[in-house]
Amino acid sequence: MVTRQSSKTVKPSSPKVLFVGTEFAPFSKVGGLGDVVGSLPKALVKRGIDVRVVTPAWPGVLKTVKDAGHEVTTLPQKVSASYAGAVVEASVHRIDVDGLPVYFLESDYYAGEMYPPLLNNFTVRPFMVFCMQALDLENATDWSPDVFHCHDWTSAALPCLLAWNRQYGELSSRKSVITLHNVAHQGIFHPGPFFAESGIDPSCFNPWGIEFYGQINLLKGAILSTSAVTTVSPRYAWEIQTYESTQELSGVLYSQRHKLQGILNGIDVEYWDPSNDSMLPEGYSVKSMGGKDACRVELLKRASFDPDYTGPIVVCVSRLVEQKGFDIILPALEQINDLGAKFIFLGSGHRWIEDTIKGMAANHSDSLCLFTGFNEPLAHLIYAGGDIYLMPSLFEPCGLSQLIAMRYGTVPVAREVGGLSDTVVDADAEGGGNGFTFLTYDTQGMLWSLRRAIERFSDPKAWSKVRSKGMKEDFSWGKSAVLYEKLYKNI
Repeated sequence: MVTRQSSKTVKPSSPKVLFVGTEFAPFSKVGGLGDVVGSLPKALVKRGIDVRVVTPAWPGVLKTVKDAGHEVTTLPQKVSASYAGAVVEASVHRIDVDGLPVYFLESDYYAGEMYPPLLNNFTVRPFMVFCMQALDLENATDWSPDVFHCHDWTSAALPCLLAWNRQYGELSSRKSVITLHNVAHQGIFHPGPFFAESGIDPSCFNPWGIEFYGQINLLKGAILSTSAVTTVSPRYAWEIQTYESTQELSGVLYSQRHKLQGILNGIDVEYWDPSNDSMLPEGYSVKSMGGKDACRVELLKRASFDPDYTGPIVVCVSRLVEQKGFDIILPALEQINDLGAKFIFLGSGHRWIEDTIKGMAANHSDSLCLFTGFNEPLAHLIYAGGDIYLMPSLFEPCGLSQLIAMRYGTVPVAREVGGLSDTVVDADAEGGGNGFTFLTYDTQGMLWSLRRAIERFSDPKAWSKVRSKGMKEDFSWGKSAVLYEKLYKNI
């Protein structure tokens, strides 16, 4: 098939950029990384930058791509990697998404689960091979990037290969950027046969290289060897330089602060648009909110609640893990009878959290509902039908849920940490705000802000003011794309 080419005019002075990511929303996604790789490049294309994406074709991805109606072109030449004494090839399938060329690499190496529960010399192989094949992509496409933009530990090997593998000596002058979406995951494992299998020079196994307390740390290696380091919010860029946030890695990040920059994530405002969202029973906007009432009624029905209920609906679409604040949410739910609200959760994660909420929901079926797993249409309905969005994260590099919630007129209750601090302003602050915040990570702090939100909801005029402020915020990628373009040019 003939692939539609981009109609955008490319700026001749702009560097060519290849995004190297293991997720690409909406076709492969575990968290915010997939959303960023799926939306930021499209914003850069609109600015006239020649940007492309390479990502693995995990099981089911190509079928999802085709089912979405995209024309897929398989390139005649494969990409290859030399790893563990063998040549590993991958077929290259190209699609165009709103003028953005995306390359899916299909190989047996990408036939398992996306992220292994345990990292070692064997389970790290798909990620090492992916980075090598990304470096080989120009031989299959006749397009050579000036900058490789990598994301988290899963593509952190690429800057390490440029710096410490002689095979890529011809590419060593190319620039790279590593974006840290979540520093809690660093790609740490025992060296074993790693250097012999990867071709990386073992001389870099030292405190000033890839070594980390006797282990391999791919993210550390990338931070030290890359041209620039970005995080997904300005506040997170500051937090990760502290021992409280990143412990032993904080010293490495502090030493590299001269090339560290926090650039706030955005959201795809065309996809997340309540006025034109096909997954909602009725659309709405800040100027015409009637459709939100229809979404609210439908959500109450889905949760088996009384559809005529008029009080506040507190919602949360999240992974059920400690990072998202569930160890302070669960004690709060024990007071559910006194809060005067209904609660609806959607997500999956740790079994103990899921089982605890299920048990509470069984005892409070008229006020607490848990939908398990992930359901994209239901997520849209929850964002639209809710009134208050609960996000009391222990840490939050950026957070996209609070941005989506505000765009859909659902007011966040959020902790002042990371990107939440950069985006959610307390309604009781001078000049007003778009949500309700708290600082100390405990149940009482969260309940203090939640109760303020519930009380404000009872005053329709005051509530409308807070809700409207959030809906009018600009959380598109436009501003961030300008900063990334400047970064690419500077390096």
